[in-house]
Amino acid sequence: MPVDPFLRSVEDSFRRHGIPAVLDPDGVAREVMLLPARPDGIAEFGDMRIQSETGLFEILAVAFAGHGKGAILELGGEQRRVQHARVRDPRRYKTLLDTVAV
Repeated sequence: MPVDPFLRSVEDSFRRHGIPAVLDPDGVAREVMLLPARPDGIAEFGDMRIQSETGLFEILAVAFAGHGKGAILELGGEQRRVQHARVRDPRRYKTLLDTVAV
């Protein structure tokens, strides 16, 4: 168990609320937990709202270590390709993955 209480809290959130997924299903096939994230990029034009078809998910940074753009995630029978990964967490415990359907 990690000594850092913030890391413990983040790991507990993933354990309790995460969605099970498989990272790199055709290779290492590592089981991970993802937290869905709401996209920032919603444009409004009057009554019409435009939102991209990407899916945003947070993953523990240690679980995504060694992977990057192009990595494949499989969740709920659907495969998604990571098109961008960034760290918004000031403690660098989580990575935000911007994904598209494969």
